[in-house]
Amino acid sequence: MFCVNWQRSTFALNPDPPSYVLTILMASSRSLPYGKFFGAPGVRCDIPGFSIAVMKAVLRAEEVPLHTHEDASLVLLLDGTYISSAADADSEMGPMAVIYNPPSTTHRDRFKSLDGHFLAMSVSRETFRSAGDWTSFPRMAQTYTSRTVVATAVRLAAECRCWRQESPLLAEAICLELLGQIAAGLRPLRGKPPAWLQWAKELMRDRCADHLRLAEVAHSVGVHPVHLARGFRQLLGCTPGEYLMRCRMEKAVTLLRGTDIALAEAALQAGFFDQSHLSNAFRRHFGVSPRAYRRSVRTERRTASSR
Repeated sequence: MFCVNWQRSTFALNPDPPSYVLTILMASSRSLPYGKFFGAPGVRCDIPGFSIAVMKAVLRAEEVPLHTHEDASLVLLLDGTYISSAADADSEMGPMAVIYNPPSTTHRDRFKSLDGHFLAMSVSRETFRSAGDWTSFPRMAQTYTSRTVVATAVRLAAECRCWRQESPLLAEAICLELLGQIAAGLRPLRGKPPAWLQWAKELMRDRCADHLRLAEVAHSVGVHPVHLARGFRQLLGCTPGEYLMRCRMEKAVTLLRGTDIALAEAALQAGFFDQSHLSNAFRRHFGVSPRAYRRSVRTERRTASSR
């Protein structure tokens, strides 16, 4: 995984040619492989099964040729006016719309001017094939403006822009959730939660210290990862990645309250990469550092014992 941020003008090692060069090359070939779009990536993040990028338009509308996307993709319009041939699309669309393109989509979708910014999510062939064994997806390009789909895509863009150590897990869950939302013919999960959901929760609680993949959790409880992500959102109000992070935070709190082990060891036992990862996540979640939290717990105990 690598990230490039054009807004801050800081660049990580990148084996690819410059983005604008790639755009010109792709414009001449008119076939866009996995993870490639007519745009310059402000941020690009690759995770198993998905390639995500927040991009800026670099070709004028008249320069964009008829082209084919080899793999399935979703685009969230963030800024600018977009011209699309997808079903249900207005002749010119503004921000906060999601466009799904199935594999081998050929079109000339483009921004009207160079002020366009968008989130692009590519789905690997293996991930799409696997999901297709479980459900079906629209066979034609489709536009989505519902609050549910757009809000999920916006969360993915926000995660991509603020990439952290836990982001691969969280972003994978959001990508799977998006696939579940555009899948055709799926009925909402209602009534008593299915047994597999409880099994998944128990597995994540018991193994929160392991670096679990959502595909591994789904396989263990006998469902597809898309089904797992969809079930968590509909029945628990969160993604599997968010639930797993919650389990890790609860484990960290237990260790900080009940043991005197070093913070670095507590971080590892709770499933974080290191002490810094724990400190940053703990502060975001609780508004206080792990060290300060442990100190407050000890102070409370001393006060209680002196009464």
